[in-house]
Amino acid sequence: MNKVKVLLIDDDEDDYIITKDVFNRIRNADRYELTWIDTFEKGINAVLKRQHDIYLVDYRLGKHTGVDLLNEAVLSGIKEPIIILTGKGDYKIDEEAMNLGAADYLIKDKIEPDTLDRSLRYALKQSETLKALKESENKFKIIFDKAKEPILISDYTGKIHDINKAGQQFFGYHLKEMLETNDRSLFYLQEDRENFVQELETKGAVSDFECQMVSSKGQVYFCSLSSFLQIDTQNMVEVYHTIIHDLTQRKHQETKFIHESKFSISEHIAKGFAEEIRNPLSTINLVLYDLTTDETLVYNETLQNNLEVIKANVDDINQLTKNFIASTENKPISTQKVGINQLIDEALAEINDLVLGHRIVLEKHLLPTELYLSIDRKQVKKALVNILNNALESMETYPKVLNISTMNDSGFYSILIEDNGKGISKELEHQIFEPFFSTKKDAEGLGLTEAERTLLAHNGTIVFKPQENGSLFVVQLPIN
Repeated sequence: MNKVKVLLIDDDEDDYIITKDVFNRIRNADRYELTWIDTFEKGINAVLKRQHDIYLVDYRLGKHTGVDLLNEAVLSGIKEPIIILTGKGDYKIDEEAMNLGAADYLIKDKIEPDTLDRSLRYALKQSETLKALKESENKFKIIFDKAKEPILISDYTGKIHDINKAGQQFFGYHLKEMLETNDRSLFYLQEDRENFVQELETKGAVSDFECQMVSSKGQVYFCSLSSFLQIDTQNMVEVYHTIIHDLTQRKHQETKFIHESKFSISEHIAKGFAEEIRNPLSTINLVLYDLTTDETLVYNETLQNNLEVIKANVDDINQLTKNFIASTENKPISTQKVGINQLIDEALAEINDLVLGHRIVLEKHLLPTELYLSIDRKQVKKALVNILNNALESMETYPKVLNISTMNDSGFYSILIEDNGKGISKELEHQIFEPFFSTKKDAEGLGLTEAERTLLAHNGTIVFKPQENGSLFVVQLPIN
């Protein structure tokens, strides 16, 4: 068995002789090899060479102290245990030494062989444990830093203890900003945060908890959280280790598939509906023609007026049918590089008369740098005009404010269109993109349906977000 190399740093030779005698009286004394150094300078030099397993350091070392040596060793990264020796009991010295990292504190005239042996064994065991923990911590740190998915360490109160680089990039915060942020601000819905914490506290671990999280720029992500509880031994608090899986792209594809299926069904229904309605409309038009050209009825003014009303309504039904079919058709996309700021200005120009006529305050906050996207200029502009018109029509009381802003985030260019109108009730939110759905009088309810279809065809999205006052539509178009 390898001997434990012990170095005594003490400027008094008599103390060395006494200490050596104590070592000789330890059971299995041959397991220790004691060496002596008599000055602070030699002691520091020996410690830095790391040729011993454990150090016994006298508190009094000339003009220096054993605590000074301990401090130098800790600052130099020495991991071997250091035990401070003193001639009398002093609680302040004890506390100072232990706070700096001393393995133990012994009073010279009370040292017995068994006491010294126990202190040495415990100090060595503790050192081995700390080294193992440090190695484990270093491995975790490497995984933590190199992981491509965000990893968040927080606690029940929402305090963030750490977050890896992937997490900082994901949420758009620097580390310092992140540590000053409460994790509640990362959840889009506070209800999700409460359910997540409750499940984690109850079960001790959570897998595949789906929720929405939000970045510093307001970008909302669909995420799946996997987390477990652990005691932070350094700070003695219970922390959550949470891995965040970004499901946004998958959710986008699922949503696109659902909407494409919905549009396919709508297209099928629309064409069938058109076939069913065109025949009776044709018959009605023929009868109307016969009645309006009948010589015996041509001078009946009341009848002719009524026939005109019927004819106008038949034309409206025919046009509505055509619009419905058009809203469900897959229109071919002709892409070209289009400056998005210019396109937004063109869409705003089309509604300018309405803006001026209704004394609407237009607030525009576009990114200063023009970005060119591969899109169908005509179709996307029409989609934006439909959304803008929807916003204008929803505002009934003054002041009427329309806010247009843009941001570049996570591979998508987002256009935010917000109004301070009457909004829509929570019960009707899920219907907002449905054909013929509208809360406005005399509206067809096809504008948002067609806009959604256009944006999905461009691999983009449109999301409705109710506001405290009004509505917010977020249009996202892929940059690449």
